[in-house]
Amino acid sequence: AILLLATTSPAAAGPWTKSPGELYVKVGENFFASESYVDSSGVVHDGTKYFGASTFTYFEVGFAPKLQVVGYLPFTIARNTFPDGNAHLQSGGGDALIGVQWSPPIPVIQTAIRGDVKIPMYDVGALKGPLAMRFPAFGDGQVDVTLWWSAGGGLPGTPLYLWGEAGYRIRTEGYVGQGDVRTFADSFVWAGQVGVTVPDKMWFAVTVNGVAPFREDAVTKGYLTVGPSVGVRPVKWLAIEASFDPIVWARNSSPGVGFGAGVSISR
Repeated sequence: AILLLATTSPAAAGPWTKSPGELYVKVGENFFASESYVDSSGVVHDGTKYFGASTFTYFEVGFAPKLQVVGYLPFTIARNTFPDGNAHLQSGGGDALIGVQWSPPIPVIQTAIRGDVKIPMYDVGALKGPLAMRFPAFGDGQVDVTLWWSAGGGLPGTPLYLWGEAGYRIRTEGYVGQGDVRTFADSFVWAGQVGVTVPDKMWFAVTVNGVAPFREDAVTKGYLTVGPSVGVRPVKWLAIEASFDPIVWARNSSPGVGFGAGVSISR
């Protein structure tokens, strides 16, 4: 049996760091659907259908000059449907993220350094019995540590902006709960966005996210997503946001379609 899981990135702070007392909070729903799995050699395995829905809260809070804390808390409901018609559903906490971001005093361009930790709110070794492998997984189940560098800004005289970030992801062997015996390769990660804004009204953007392991194995996932997003501000402090994030390349992962929507407040 093949375990399928949503692999799209939950959120990215970018290089803009909140000042003390400033905050951004988003509550929303992410969905991911797939009908195949790509193994480490690039062979596509069809037949098993996956659908997952994650209710999440994402936040950025400034707590000191040029310093902010970021976090992501999801609750996921996921289902695997097999060619024999049997479906197996599981619900619970997903991969939480907590991190700290600092913007150094560099003129001209906005930059930031961020470190975050992925903390699974589940135990991949908790399910037992002959059907355990047929249930969807919420993630790999172990703790990751990622170090990011971000840079970006607006293009003078235009409504355009862009940012990009790259990082090193340390895949530890520390599991929550019982876990299992798998070990994962460290990975190069990146993200970027190009957008256009109507100040205090709305924005349109195209976002890319990617993960590339430093070695090939049978378990470490790699993927690339490219998709649009839009946000509308009915008032200055409130926004309605939506995104579409198809996975266009995958290894040890599931190509599919991710989409989401949420409401955010900022002050």
